[in-house]
Amino acid sequence: MVLRANVMSPRIFWFDFRRALVSGLRWILLASLALAGVGALWLGFERGLLKNDEFRLRELTMNDNAALSEARLLQVTGIDLDGSVFDCNPREIREKLMSLPEVQSARVSRSFPGSLAIEITARQPVLWVACQEEGRLARDPASGLLVDRDGLLFPCTAAMWEEAEGLPVIELEKEPFPLEAGMKVEHESFLRGMRLLAEARSASPEADEWIDTIRQYKGWGSQLVTRGGTVATFGHRDLKRQMNDFLTACEHAAGTGRKIATIELVGRRNIPVTFQIEGQAPPAPEPPREIAPTRPVSDLQKLLER
Repeated sequence: MVLRANVMSPRIFWFDFRRALVSGLRWILLASLALAGVGALWLGFERGLLKNDEFRLRELTMNDNAALSEARLLQVTGIDLDGSVFDCNPREIREKLMSLPEVQSARVSRSFPGSLAIEITARQPVLWVACQEEGRLARDPASGLLVDRDGLLFPCTAAMWEEAEGLPVIELEKEPFPLEAGMKVEHESFLRGMRLLAEARSASPEADEWIDTIRQYKGWGSQLVTRGGTVATFGHRDLKRQMNDFLTACEHAAGTGRKIATIELVGRRNIPVTFQIEGQAPPAPEPPREIAPTRPVSDLQKLLER
């Protein structure tokens, strides 16, 4: 048997209290010293790196591309031209660039002591998409949308206009979902228009020069409108044969000094054709709105050296 007795007196209590107080003060002192050390290290890091003029952003380069101007780059990424190269996170900058529908790929690299290089690949437009019901006008840089080979919609930038203004247009009816930049068009009328355009490009390398608009027609066919005003009606099947018949008819009419006004190519025989009346102007497509000429933004290097 073990007998334990706890004896407490004012003197013993004061002794225990003083020992606990000294121990607590010792830990507080150690914690304060640790915090002071961390603060000193951070202050040294900030002064030695973040605010060191040697690591100031001195060189910012971007390759020539049709997606972003230099001013737009700064607006989208928020790069501080007066800041440090440590403020430029390559991954964050790339994510912001890739969020733009007109950018297909982006590469950002940082080099010390003060360089940042950005390489951008813009999407390549192959045609316009128009929808009157949604206010998406053909060949309109403000409201129109371009499409790349993957069917992805993106806006027309000022640098793209010269290349894009002459591209064909696929005119759509009201879509189940609003047409917005960044979405992929998978509507059946669009896919049918793409198949007809692909057949025309396959049969004629100059197709983009003479095709103006392709549109859905009465649910069972598509109409192709040329820049000369010819309206050709195609069925959804047997496109290769119909396209060959169309090109042959146009070539024959040109050989006789005439221009086709309308032609229906669904049937294999007795293809209905009407001709344009001499002196009568063909129905020209609505001209695009004017766009301000592309003006180079101030050079990035000059901005950095201001």
